[in-house]
Amino acid sequence: MNVLGISAAGAPNNRSELLFNSFLDEFSESSGDVKKIFVRDLKISFCDGCRDCEKTGKCKFTDDMQVLEKAISSSVIVAVSAPIYFTSVPAKLKAVVDRCQLYWVRKNILGTFSSSPQKGFFISVAGRNSDFSHAETIIKAFFSVFNIKFCGKFYLPNTDKLNDEQFAKALKDVKKLSHGVAEVTEETIKKSFNSL
Repeated sequence: MNVLGISAAGAPNNRSELLFNSFLDEFSESSGDVKKIFVRDLKISFCDGCRDCEKTGKCKFTDDMQVLEKAISSSVIVAVSAPIYFTSVPAKLKAVVDRCQLYWVRKNILGTFSSSPQKGFFISVAGRNSDFSHAETIIKAFFSVFNIKFCGKFYLPNTDKLNDEQFAKALKDVKKLSHGVAEVTEETIKKSFNSL
């Protein structure tokens, strides 16, 4: 079972990424095929609204979006992790989502893009703000383009104030989100989606 983890953490080994790693560990132990992509390492051009994709079905930019598309399309489970920046996702992740206009056009206008059913999860932390609703809306829009069903979330607010013991508990709690999912086979997932 291919599992893709997309991390929008600004730096390695911060609390956002540590929490995400704890979630993905459950899949590593059971399926063994987990790939991580770090948005901070991607070269992504900003969508400038040229609308060329509506005419050609292609984006004028050639960059790491093609790498991300391939990784998403070959995965059964897609999990995204992002800290909250001013009630939303970090700018570089939002740039990735905005570039999905191409796939939206292919899917809804040109009818040339399809994606196998997948399961999606969202893990997020906030230093203080406990409002994750804006970020969740963005992630759901991102998932919908690729036919990814939003299946679970784990939100951890007030990380600026959490002590080590409280954060250690969160590292255990996030694993519960993947319980029962990590053991499901790819064929079972596809069958469950076909019945929706």
